Amino acid sequence: MLGRLVTRVLALVVGAMLMTGCDSNEPVPTTLLNGSNAPALSVDLEGIESRAVLTSVATSAFDEIEGSSIAAGCLERADGDRASGPVVIRVGVDGESVTFRTGSTRGLYGCDNSEGRREADRRLCGVAFGQLSESGLRDSRLNIGACTTKDGAALGFAWVEPDPRARYVAVERNGYVEVYETAGQLPVRVTTSNVDVEQSSATLRGSEHASDGSLIRRFRLEASVAG
Repeated sequence: MLGRLVTRVLALVVGAMLMTGCDSNEPVPTTLLNGSNAPALSVDLEGIESRAVLTSVATSAFDEIEGSSIAAGCLERADGDRASGPVVIRVGVDGESVTFRTGSTRGLYGCDNSEGRREADRRLCGVAFGQLSESGLRDSRLNIGACTTKDGAALGFAWVEPDPRARYVAVERNGYVEVYETAGQLPVRVTTSNVDVEQSSATLRGSEHASDGSLIRRFRLEASVAG
């Protein structure tokens, strides 16, 4: 069932160490990709010492998607495959994404976007399709290389399948942690700059937390672009 423990592809659970983030002299972001202020995080996340930046999340029904939105562009890229259940739209510091279950197949569709240039001035810089099984998502469906920051730095997007008890997924960034709220009982599409473009891989370190901020588990995700 979607939302169970991360699969063997997704995670290697680690313990013991507090999540401190990477050393950096860069200022901690206060705004998100769309220019809005990062929402306030109402709880302290256990085991996190670095500054936490909460991303925004919204859910929408298929027939409520507006024509000029990133979600509308994603549904168009899905070749008319209707969403089954909620469409989840996320906006983070460097990236934004859309995730929904497909109506015609047992699958998960996603779209990614960032500030960097893309081919033919497309609205989106990447798409992903994941297969769902009884045990959950089979692959994190890493998207790497196609999406970059405004300055051209490579970004990676991947799905993390959280524990059913989790309300927050926190991912280490450079000098801070980026925090995502779970939504729609779907895997969480997260962004990372810890990528290896030549190896088509990315490493994500993070943790999952309950609604009161208590730590559920830590994870390390070694993701590779599917061949």
